[in-house]
Amino acid sequence: MAEVVQYHLEQMVGELEDLERRDLFTKPELKAIVKKRSKFEYALRRRRVKCIDYLRYIEYEINVDALRRQRKQRKQQQSAKTTLSDFSITQRIIAIFERAVVRHPEDVQLWLQFVEFIKSRRRMSTADADEEDDGHSRLLSQVFARAISAHPYESQLWIKAAAHELEVNMNGSAARALLQRALRLISDDKELWIEYFRLELLLVEKIKARRRVLGIDGEKETEDSEEVQATGSEDTEDAGFIDLPQLDEEGGQDLMVEKLTEKALAQLDQKTAASAGNLTEEQRAAMSQQTNAYLQGAVAQIVFEQAIQAISDDLSFRQELIAIAGQFAGAEQLRQRVLDSIRQDFAADADARAYLCSVHLSTISTESPELIDGLQLAVENFKQALSELDTPEMWAKYVEFLSQWLDASESMKSLQAYFAAQRKRAAAMIGESRDARLNEELALSCADVIEADGGDVLSWLADATQRFPDSADLWHRRMSALVAGNRDGLASGVASSSRIDNLFTSQALLQAPDSRKLWDLWFDWTELWFSRKDVSADKVQARYMSAFARVTQQRTLQALSADPDSLAQVQALVAHLQTRYVDWAWKLPASHKPLSAFGELAHAQFRPDDDDSDMEDGEQCAEPVAGNIEALRQAYRNVSRHAFPTPGFYRRCIELETDAKHLAMLHEMACRVDEAESEPWLAYLRFLAESKQLSQASDVFWRASQTIHDAEQPAFEAAYKKIINTGFVSTPLPRFGATRRVKNPLIPSKEQTKGASEVAFPGPFSPAFSTVDTIPLDHAEEDYQQVLRRIRETRSDCVVAGQKITDVPNPNDPNAQADNPEIVAASLDSESSYYSD
Repeated sequence: MAEVVQYHLEQMVGELEDLERRDLFTKPELKAIVKKRSKFEYALRRRRVKCIDYLRYIEYEINVDALRRQRKQRKQQQSAKTTLSDFSITQRIIAIFERAVVRHPEDVQLWLQFVEFIKSRRRMSTADADEEDDGHSRLLSQVFARAISAHPYESQLWIKAAAHELEVNMNGSAARALLQRALRLISDDKELWIEYFRLELLLVEKIKARRRVLGIDGEKETEDSEEVQATGSEDTEDAGFIDLPQLDEEGGQDLMVEKLTEKALAQLDQKTAASAGNLTEEQRAAMSQQTNAYLQGAVAQIVFEQAIQAISDDLSFRQELIAIAGQFAGAEQLRQRVLDSIRQDFAADADARAYLCSVHLSTISTESPELIDGLQLAVENFKQALSELDTPEMWAKYVEFLSQWLDASESMKSLQAYFAAQRKRAAAMIGESRDARLNEELALSCADVIEADGGDVLSWLADATQRFPDSADLWHRRMSALVAGNRDGLASGVASSSRIDNLFTSQALLQAPDSRKLWDLWFDWTELWFSRKDVSADKVQARYMSAFARVTQQRTLQALSADPDSLAQVQALVAHLQTRYVDWAWKLPASHKPLSAFGELAHAQFRPDDDDSDMEDGEQCAEPVAGNIEALRQAYRNVSRHAFPTPGFYRRCIELETDAKHLAMLHEMACRVDEAESEPWLAYLRFLAESKQLSQASDVFWRASQTIHDAEQPAFEAAYKKIINTGFVSTPLPRFGATRRVKNPLIPSKEQTKGASEVAFPGPFSPAFSTVDTIPLDHAEEDYQQVLRRIRETRSDCVVAGQKITDVPNPNDPNAQADNPEIVAASLDSESSYYSD
C-alpha cells in the first residue's frame, strides 16, 4: 500500500516545483499540500473505501485549484505561457473521479458529479485563454457512454447526453438517436418524452431561423433539403459522438417515431444543388409538401401521438407538452391537437375541464386589453362545462376560479364586482341542489361566499356538518364562527357558552378527535374564559385531563390499525397537547394558587356560565407573567402520573425547568419513554457533563449502551466521544467486549453516599434489569414506593444510597430476611461481576 501511495506522490513533483517556481505557493504551503494528499491517498487504499472519501479528496483538490487561479490572476500571470501546474490539478481530479466510478459504478450521483465537473472545466477553459479545451468534449462523450452502459434505465443520463450532443457537438441527429434509444428501454418515462418533444420542436425552430437569415421564402426549395440535411442527416461519425455499446434489453422493433422520422427525412435527403429544372412539377410539389409538413411540426406531432399511447392517463404530462409547444412560434396547430386530445380523453375529469376553460388566459398578459374578453370567455366556458358535467368537483373548480380572480382584480372595481356577482350566483345555485352538487371542499368555499355577502353562515355550516360529520375542516369553521360570535358579544342568535361547550365535547371533538386545529380552538376558547376569571385553573386542568384521556384512547385505536401515518399524526397531537398544557402552567401569574393534582380533579367540570367559587379574590389572570415554576412542576407531575408522556413533552419541560435536581429527574424519565432512542440519552449526558456529575455520566452511558439499537451504537459512541473531547466529561469510554471487570453500578459510590440525595435501584422498566434508574427522593417518594414493591415481587437486589430504610420481606420468598436496616441487598459482593462484560 505504501508503495502505491509513494508512486502517486512522486507524480506530483513536477507540479509542485512549477507552483514554487511561479511563486504561487510557498514551501510550507506545498508541504501542507503534500501531507494532506498523502492522507487522502492512504484513505483511498483502505480495504473498504466509501464514496465520500473520494469526494472529500476531490473537494480539496478543487479548492487548491481555485486558490491557484486566484493567485495567478492577482499576480497578473494570465498572459504567461501555460505550464504543468495549469492543467495538472484538473487531470488529477479527473483521475480521482475515474478511480471513484470504477470502485462505485452503482452510484448514479457520482456519475452526474463527474459529468458536471467536466462541463465546468470546459467552461473555464473557454473563458481562460491560457488553458486548452481540447479533449473535454471527447472525454465527456466517453463518460456518458460508460455511465449509460452502467445505468441504462436512468433517464437523467440519457437527457444530459442528448443535450451534450445538441449543444456542444452540434449534432441533432445524434441527440435524436440517443433519446429514441432511451425510449426503447424506458417507454413510460415522462421526462424522456418531454425532452424528445422539445428536441423536435427546437430542431424545426433552428431550420426556420436559418431560412430567415438566408432570406429563403416558403416557395423556394433550392436550399430546403440542404437545411434539413444539416440537422437531420449530419455525420454520425463525429469525433465527439457518444458511441454506446449494444444492450441486450433493446430487442424488438424500432419505434414508429424513428421509422416515420427517417422516412420523412430520407425523402428530403436528395441533393438539390443541381438546377431546379432537373425536377418535374410532381417532384417539386412533393418536395414542397414534405418540407412544409416538417416545418409545421409533423415529426413533433408524431412524437406526441406515441407519447400519449405510452402515458395515456396523466393530465399533468399533457399540460407540460402544451406549455412547451407554447414556447415555439408556429406550433399553434400542434398545441391545439394536444388540447383536443385532453378534451376527448378526459371528458369526465373536473381538473381537465377546468384547465380547458381557462387555458387561453396563459397567453394573455395581465396588462393587455384582451384580458377582460378572455375572462368573460373563461366564465362562459365554465358554464358550458357545468351544463355537461354537473358534479361537485366541477362546481368547486368554478368557485375556486371565481375566488382567485376576485382577489386578483382589486384594482379594477368593475371586474371585481362582476366576479363577486358570478360567485354569489354560483353559491345560490349550489344551495338549490345541495344533495347533487355539494361536497366538503365546496361547502367551505360557499361558507366564505355567504360570509362575505353577510348571509347566515352559521346555518349553512350547521347543515354542512350534518351532511359531512367527519370533516374536521367544516367543524373547525363552524366552531370558529360560534366562538368569534360569543367572544365579540354579537346579537342574539349566537350560541351560548354552554351550548358551544356541548358542541365541542359531544360532537366536534367526538367526530374529529385527531384534528389538531380543533383541539387548539377548544383550548384557546377555554383559556380565554380563564383569562376573564370566569373559570378556575382546576377546571382548565380538568379540560386538559379529559383531552389527554380521549387522545390517548385514539392513539390506542390507531396503534391497532395498519396505518403508520395516522398513528404518527395522533402521537404528534398527544405531544402537542401535553406541551401546550405545561406552557399554560408556566405562564400563570406567580401569585396564582398552586395547581391541583389530576387525581383531585375527577369531579371538576367546565361551566363558564356558573359562578366560580374556586377563584380567589386577589387572583389575577388577565395578564399572565411567564415563570411560574411551581405550577410548571405540578403540571409535568400530573402528566407523568396520569398520562403517557412523549419525548417532546419532556423536551419542553427541560427547556423551562431551572433546578438541577428536577432536571435530572426529567432527563431520567425522558430516557424511559423510549430507551432505544439515542437522542434523550445524549441530552442526559450533556446535562451531567455540564453539571460535573462525572460518575453518574459514566453510569448513564453504560445503561444507554445496553438499550440503544445496534445500528445507532457507532453514532452514539462517536457523540459521546465528542462530548469528552469538548472537555465536559473526563471519564474514558468503556471498552465493550474486553475481558475485564466493570464496576457494579449497584454499589453506591462515595459521591452518592456523601450526597445522600438519590436512590438507585435496578430499573423495573427493563425486563432484564439492565438499567439503573434514578429518582430524587424529595419529589418521587410515592413513585419510589410503587417501584420498590414491584422490585420485591421480581428481584430482591436493591441499593439505597444515603438513606436508611427498613425492607419488608417478600412473602413469596421463604429465605427473605426481615431486618435489613442499611442496605436492602447487603448480600451483594462489592467485587461481583453482575454487570461485567
